[in-house]
Amino acid sequence: MTASLAQVADDIAAALHDRDLHRARAAFDRAVHDNQAALQMLLKELAATVEIGAGTVVVGFGIDVWANPYRDGYAWRCGCCRWSGSNYLTAPAARRAANKHADEHKQSRPTVCDSTQTLNTTPTARGDTPNGRVA
Repeated sequence: MTASLAQVADDIAAALHDRDLHRARAAFDRAVHDNQAALQMLLKELAATVEIGAGTVVVGFGIDVWANPYRDGYAWRCGCCRWSGSNYLTAPAARRAANKHADEHKQSRPTVCDSTQTLNTTPTARGDTPNGRVA
């Protein structure tokens, strides 16, 4: 990962935190330039900006869960293992899947939390949908 891509990932995460989807997508597009290798590195760096604590399964907008400005729908990620689920059409569907995954942990069941509580993000403004369009 080059320092410039790491900085872009931080800039994108900051834009998403500010709920500025246009700025986040513009930075993403400039960094990737249709370069598949750069895309893969940036996606990994963006996902790493989202800290998910051990013992927690985070569920919410895919944009928040993955820090990816082009992620549509809802998603969940587990802080106990590397499992995740993406592209759910509704929040209840993502939450059901997250709870099912949490139930499958044998030692101790992780807590399922909303991304807005766990990831220190703010709710999407004006009732926007996770893809940035107003509902």
